[in-house]
Amino acid sequence: MKNGKPRWGMTLVELMVVISIIGILVSLLMPAVQRSRETARRLQCANHLKQLGLAIQMHHEFHRIIPHNGGWDGSQTIPDTSGNPFTPSTTDFAMNRTFKWGVGDPAMPPTKQTGSWLFSILPFVEQQNVFEQRAWETALPLYVCPSRRRARAETIVPSDAYGQYESGGWRWGKSDYAGNGFVIEGLPLRGRFRPKRFADIRDGLSNTILAGEKAFDPLVHQPNTWYWDEPFFLGGSGGTARRGAGVVPDAPGNDYKTNWGSAHSGGAQFLFADGSVRLISFDVSWQDMTAYLTPAGRDVPSAGK
Repeated sequence: MKNGKPRWGMTLVELMVVISIIGILVSLLMPAVQRSRETARRLQCANHLKQLGLAIQMHHEFHRIIPHNGGWDGSQTIPDTSGNPFTPSTTDFAMNRTFKWGVGDPAMPPTKQTGSWLFSILPFVEQQNVFEQRAWETALPLYVCPSRRRARAETIVPSDAYGQYESGGWRWGKSDYAGNGFVIEGLPLRGRFRPKRFADIRDGLSNTILAGEKAFDPLVHQPNTWYWDEPFFLGGSGGTARRGAGVVPDAPGNDYKTNWGSAHSGGAQFLFADGSVRLISFDVSWQDMTAYLTPAGRDVPSAGK
């Protein structure tokens, strides 16, 4: 005490106790904060799928068809960065085969569209300029899951351990959402595609998947490659349509080809033909998943019985 006034202080031991308590509180708080952030990202991802569902509905209302996944028409080319014509393609080393992709073209009618379904719905997600100007170097936040990656267009490498890529030297925007190949993929018919209508979904709109989060291996699917992760402007690829009955978490070595998956805990999110978005567990049976995918298989998933 000095001049009659007490002085308050803290011993070193007391200070260490306080620091320890603060450290414990922070360690308890951080997982809760991380869970809260992931919950927000998962809800944002679900909202993305809802908006895609609304766009598909609007496309169907306007064109009388569900947008299909397109594909190469046998002759289409686009200019590379030097102005020379080329066709985007992937040479798959595992299959020893080259796949050529169609590119979205606003001049083509819906039944002949060579771009993917994600290209076709651009006017219905307020991206008319991207659609009309064929701005494939645009990355759309709506087309990616915030739990997995940022929306960023990247220049593609000529090759990696999995394949060779003809990208024309352009930067390309991608999507984390793939369409249900049993619904989205139109069958080639005399130079055009034969897309489906909602009336063709006879198993019920609430029992049929339209689109969902695609499987992803973070070691394979690097930003500057497109192996099973082709850009949304390209048509006919596994990057924008899937048919597999597996739902797997994002992880190195997972079975990503043709399948579905996510960076969320518990399962992946799917858009159904009735416009609803639901989480399907990683533990879903292949029988139930097949029932969800087939639009007219006369099968109903066990959850719907």
